[in-house]
Amino acid sequence: MIKEIFRLNFYQAFRYNPLCFILFPLLLMYLIYSIYLWITEKEDKIIKKIDPKIIYILLIIVILFGIMRNIPMFSFLKPTKI
Repeated sequence: MIKEIFRLNFYQAFRYNPLCFILFPLLLMYLIYSIYLWITEKEDKIIKKIDPKIIYILLIIVILFGIMRNIPMFSFLKPTKI
């Protein structure tokens, strides 16, 4: 997927792994926001942590996606090459 993103072939990158394609920009935005907070906070320089509930929800989503992707009924989630 990342190789296809570097080639600017976003549709194929999405077809390889739709979940990572959606979560990667969110993770990148969080990382940029954390770095921004770290730079602008002159006293504490504390990076705010993600709420553990969100981490657990994301973990459950990733596990369910991995399971569903291997069930024949959800074959549209499997990686495909166009």
